[in-house]
Amino acid sequence: MSIEPKRAYKIVLIGDPEVGKTSIRRKYMGKSFRADYLKTLGADFAAQKVNVEGELVLLTIWDLAGQSIFHGMRSSFYHGCKCALIVFDVTNPSSLENCLKWGEEAVKFAKNSLQTIYLIGNKIDLTDDVAITQEDVDKVVRQFEERAKFPVKTYETSALTGENINELFEYMSKSLIIGEDSDEVALKTVHINQEEELEIKHDIREMSEKEKISGLISLVKDLENKLNEVTKTLKEVKNSLENI
Repeated sequence: MSIEPKRAYKIVLIGDPEVGKTSIRRKYMGKSFRADYLKTLGADFAAQKVNVEGELVLLTIWDLAGQSIFHGMRSSFYHGCKCALIVFDVTNPSSLENCLKWGEEAVKFAKNSLQTIYLIGNKIDLTDDVAITQEDVDKVVRQFEERAKFPVKTYETSALTGENINELFEYMSKSLIIGEDSDEVALKTVHINQEEELEIKHDIREMSEKEKISGLISLVKDLENKLNEVTKTLKEVKNSLENI
């Protein structure tokens, strides 16, 4: 019989395509947990249990697709999110610049549930190709904090070598569960067995149906707004042609 965690924390991994979001999550989760990939919704889900001072806590991690086609669907997946991990590629300056819009999207759709944002520079193993300085990162952090009035923490990682991956998730977990003064608190990752994995997948399938409906509604609204814009533009063009 599985022991149910007392609390659960929802985390979203966001950022441009190809920055290494999924690789970071897999490096932390390991290969034993088989995540359900929701291709039609552009989201990848996985879970991990951690034990903090005898209290079992479930971390649910949503890896959201970065492609613009999924913009209308992503909004529903931020609901209830406690932490946003925004990933950029240290060899790609534009992926850092785009972190501003990712952060604003998280704050907008997660609303009051969001507690923490991390800005993560990935692929630091590519030392010869690094095209971003610490000053560049600090500038983006300041810009976001000025716009959104929301604090941002920074981390550097390598999904290839695993550098700082466990440290990132452990620090994030302890900060969420206990608070900032958590350096001396031990955190232990708890293996999710097959029975518990099936329970989690069952729960997430039910959640996914709700997220799917919400996401489809958002997508329809986006399409409706775009259609209205096109209709308005066509009318303006028609009026212009008639007045020639």
